[in-house]
Amino acid sequence: MIRNIVYFLTFTLISAKFKFDNYTLYKILPENANDIQVLRNIQENDRRYDFWTNPAPILDFVNVMSSPEHKNDLEVILNNNGIKFTVSMNNVQEAISKENLGMYTSRNLRSMRWDSYYTLDQINNWLDDLVARYSDVATIIVGGETYERRQIRGVKISHGSGKRAIFIESGIHAREWITIATTNYIVDRLLRSNNEDIKAIAREFDWYIFPVTNPDGYVWSHNEFRMWRKNRRPVGSEFGVDLNRNWNSNWFLHGSSMDPSTDIYAGNGPFSEVETRTLSEYIRSLSGQIDLYLSMHSYSQLLLLPFGNSTQGYANYNDAMNIGRRAMGALSVRYGTQYVTGNIAEAIYLATGGSIDWVKEALNIPLVYCYEFRDRGQYGFLLPANQIIPNSEEVMDSIVDLIFQAKRFGYMNSASNNVRISTLSVLNKVKRLARDHKFPHQEKTLPRIKKISDDFALAEIYMYVVEKEALTCRKLSRIET
Repeated sequence: MIRNIVYFLTFTLISAKFKFDNYTLYKILPENANDIQVLRNIQENDRRYDFWTNPAPILDFVNVMSSPEHKNDLEVILNNNGIKFTVSMNNVQEAISKENLGMYTSRNLRSMRWDSYYTLDQINNWLDDLVARYSDVATIIVGGETYERRQIRGVKISHGSGKRAIFIESGIHAREWITIATTNYIVDRLLRSNNEDIKAIAREFDWYIFPVTNPDGYVWSHNEFRMWRKNRRPVGSEFGVDLNRNWNSNWFLHGSSMDPSTDIYAGNGPFSEVETRTLSEYIRSLSGQIDLYLSMHSYSQLLLLPFGNSTQGYANYNDAMNIGRRAMGALSVRYGTQYVTGNIAEAIYLATGGSIDWVKEALNIPLVYCYEFRDRGQYGFLLPANQIIPNSEEVMDSIVDLIFQAKRFGYMNSASNNVRISTLSVLNKVKRLARDHKFPHQEKTLPRIKKISDDFALAEIYMYVVEKEALTCRKLSRIET
């Protein structure tokens, strides 16, 4: 965290909500290893600048926020080193002020809108009302507690006993509001959607979903300091631990700090924080039941696998990669949003102590992924509320396909019913691709797709949809109809 912003922690006790007036968000474009090293040196040695993303070879941009007092110094460093950059926001506060904050009315589910962000109290009230409305399948669950004595609340959706489980956690980094909004959307769709594919996965699995796993930090990001990331435990004269560096998996090995003033302070030991300790205990209580674990973050459009300590593919890496890549193809169909899939170390940087590494290592959950949602550096953590619906829709598409592809690879098959992607659903996706990308001979292709009915052919054609490079008439002609 930037030093002059950290001053706010004591100043705010007698002042108003911090304003980011004339703070600038840069989108820096490193082109080689030297550029990346220059940026890493700034990140490690100059706390005046807030790195929203970390310099890494695979990412073609780095977002850095600067106060108005220090922006010229940053530009001089970049220009002197020949590093290209653009300005994503001239005034960060402007984007914050434009964020659409909703007002949920208790006992009125229709007042929950998907073009707005909501406070913790409003989310909890909505969850209570949702569970009251769907009490036959939904219950409130408590996964842990926080330093400030708040509950980590979630919802369990279950259509009967003896089912395998899917676990979703989001909001562990307080400023990533889009993750919470999208996770709420997923809860809503699992209970209220008329889509046959979503209804099928809702019924087949038990769902444990926690929209806000860092409640103290989330409240602080609303009330006092929009860009807050950590929890709110005092550490000397500083505040907060990065909860996604505090899990007991290669703790403090890579990508964290022992300086409490930084955003990546890992705490004074693994599970030193009540949030991670109690939540991990809750997850462990479900050990042996969970088939799929999803951790929701933003941003950069990535699907990450464990682990963050090495680029080597551990455990069932190859299967998880193949499943994930296909699911990200499905995600791209609706709006063309492109994600990169890889383990943490190869897709971004070495970083350990995160939830997905612990879940995979300690509990050996078969499929574990971390989403990094939209966007790629234009708005960053301040994604406009008008992108909640498109982000949520494409993520929901990908979750449906994750389950479908997992089954094709032999995972998640122990429940009583099989998830089927309807032929009509597949056909509509192919039509959309044909329309948007003008694939050759589409008039001949679509009638052939309509004839497909058996599971194998349906699975194969779905692969063609989500892997655009394979959608050719030559390959389609090999399908038996």
